[in-house]
Amino acid sequence: MEKGEVIGKGRTAEVIYWGDNRVLKLFYKDFPSSIIDYQYKVDTLIGKIFPNCPKAFKKIEENGRIGILYEYIEGIVLREFMGKKIKSVGKALRMLAELHVEMHKYEIKDINSQKNSFKLAIQQTDLLDDDQKKEIIKYMEKLPDGNTICHGDFHPENIIVSENKLYVMDWSNAYSGNPNGDVARTFYVLKYGLAPSDEYTIKKSFIHRFFFKAIKSLVAKTYIKHYIKLTGISLKEIKIWDLAIFAARLREPVPLEYENLLKMINNSLKHHK
Repeated sequence: MEKGEVIGKGRTAEVIYWGDNRVLKLFYKDFPSSIIDYQYKVDTLIGKIFPNCPKAFKKIEENGRIGILYEYIEGIVLREFMGKKIKSVGKALRMLAELHVEMHKYEIKDINSQKNSFKLAIQQTDLLDDDQKKEIIKYMEKLPDGNTICHGDFHPENIIVSENKLYVMDWSNAYSGNPNGDVARTFYVLKYGLAPSDEYTIKKSFIHRFFFKAIKSLVAKTYIKHYIKLTGISLKEIKIWDLAIFAARLREPVPLEYENLLKMINNSLKHHK
């Protein structure tokens, strides 16, 4: 691998190999510098506390674009590891739960709070009316607080397997809060999350859709059962976060999920009245 080689691209930046076991996350020109500054702050703080993440070294400017220089972690994403063998799926999901439990042992200050992050996302969506937003936020404010490190987007594609150690990548959605809310989001993504590439599958026959949903449900169940086994918390303590998770998810660019999210939100709002 040579310096300057692009090894990944996303909606906000591209990742470039920078030599000497470093990678540069180079943000696109129109991406707000204030958000980059905050991400660098979060990455630096978490890197000092939690050992299973790449270290952030410094911000640099390259061709008029701002980037953050990180430690290069060589390995494969956990999603790819899951695809190697059938028996690897259960192992990978248990590893995912164990890593999440380990992360939630650490506390952090001076970053966004969980409830403020959710509140901002809920206020910014156009898919809920003002009354719904007020009701959801009022409900969320009564949920338990916390100051634990929460990743905010913890799933197999954000985990790297490297020499039998797991590393958590992409902390752009991180916040300080209650770990049960972080777990509820991971459970949602595993069970209901849809990528653009899933559109073909969900438009196929009933049998295809049935098995697709069954597999995702089994994946989510395997993860959550192991997390609960390790921590002793109840499923109820996790599920009370669902309404806030569903509503905040509407702010994300996941149009294939919107119809189902709105159904679940409406059902939750009826239940909480």
